[in-house]
Amino acid sequence: MRSSRWACASALLLGLAFLPTGTVAFEASPAPSVRVDGSLPKTGTLSVAELERLGPVTLAWTTHGETDQVKGVRVDKVLAHFGFTPGPMGKDVPLSQKVKGYRQVLVATARDGFQAVFSCAEVSEGMGQTVALLAWEVDGKPLASDVGPFRLVVLTDGMPSRSIRQLERLRVLDAPGCCARSPEGPGSPRDLDEAH
Repeated sequence: MRSSRWACASALLLGLAFLPTGTVAFEASPAPSVRVDGSLPKTGTLSVAELERLGPVTLAWTTHGETDQVKGVRVDKVLAHFGFTPGPMGKDVPLSQKVKGYRQVLVATARDGFQAVFSCAEVSEGMGQTVALLAWEVDGKPLASDVGPFRLVVLTDGMPSRSIRQLERLRVLDAPGCCARSPEGPGSPRDLDEAH
């Protein structure tokens, strides 16, 4: 019995000795990432290492009577990284193009399919009041597996219902009918028909 164990161990070591230089016997799993896509000039994914380069902040978040320090990047900075802009404004800009980015929506999706929706204007610093972070640490530690590796944390909401656990995707979409206007004005039956 003992000699067969030695024979197996010797064969394994001998086999490892003949692996070509530079060959890895086991592949490392890819770093966790969150996908950012939709109506943006660029789309892609961001890992923690890439998010660290976007200027993370650590802010206090109070929910269910407890305050934690969460580390993450503001969602508007994430969107700007992929080319999001509010768009031009001015009397010479066609109505359909005026601050078009502020009329888009952001859909955040969790691993289990749960979604939260925001206007891009509300999460844009200097325009809206909503402070939303794409977070990966709480109280100096990585998020637990049932919460992370990424979480959308909405610090300004009174309840945590839009603070999505296990965030997988941020998607920017054009709001349907947001630019449709009729001579009768916004909200008129004709305006609503044209919007759909």
